[in-house]
Amino acid sequence: MTKGYFDIKTIASFVVLIVLGVSIYLYSHQEKAESLNTMTTLPIVPETTEEEPAIVVGPDLLGKASLSYAGGTDGRNKNIELGVSHIDGTTILPGEEFSFARAIGSVTLEDGYSEERVFLNNEVTKGLGGGLCQVSTILFQSLISAGLPITERHNHTYTVVLYDTGLDATYADPGPDLKFVNDTANPVTIKGRTENLKAIFEIYGVSDGRIASTTEAEITNIVDISPTKYIATTTRDKSEPECINAPQIGYTAEVKYNVLYLTGERKQQVFTSTYKPLQKICYINSGI
Repeated sequence: MTKGYFDIKTIASFVVLIVLGVSIYLYSHQEKAESLNTMTTLPIVPETTEEEPAIVVGPDLLGKASLSYAGGTDGRNKNIELGVSHIDGTTILPGEEFSFARAIGSVTLEDGYSEERVFLNNEVTKGLGGGLCQVSTILFQSLISAGLPITERHNHTYTVVLYDTGLDATYADPGPDLKFVNDTANPVTIKGRTENLKAIFEIYGVSDGRIASTTEAEITNIVDISPTKYIATTTRDKSEPECINAPQIGYTAEVKYNVLYLTGERKQQVFTSTYKPLQKICYINSGI
């Protein structure tokens, strides 16, 4: 009797322990399930990509130049206006080099350009984009008024009465080109516009106190005007002028470009321009 009673008690104890163990197991797994369920209900935060910060145009007007293009043909005027629009808004980062040819891009009839008078192969002729040299010249003058270093600049073959002597900058595709470097600590932005047949370029950035100046052109090596050249032809269009080119002397012009920095440092560039004499040419119809 005693042995049987002991067995029943022992069995009852084991049952209690088993029930208790199962309860603890179920409770712990319920908490874990509730925890996991809570985690899955958290809002999903979408991944974000950082955008590059926008380049802010500097508040300071560093330099400016303008020039009238009144008196030109409609085609030439349009070429100038197109050229200015392509340069407008160009931003050059610190240490970056600007190329006028790269900023202008392609110059074709499909791009809206027309054939106008240009200096090409030592002649006055017609070429696509005639008038863009006025755009490059005005830009060049705005850059030197801002005190920025010019890394490439070329003068025209012949003098152009519209431009300050020795301060013109020609352009052609694929060259010559006009280039400069932004040697300031901040981005530089070119703002261009045309209004009332005047092309205007303004250079904006953060002023570092530099002061730019140019000297008067020193003229040397003057070459006299050549006598008028007469050419006999049977193919001249009578609607075209009989004579072309206003005769001009040739000479060399030297302009010194000086920049004074707040540190007291001074830098100088010398622009040497050699202009050829321009000969008047008259065409005479023969055999008609």
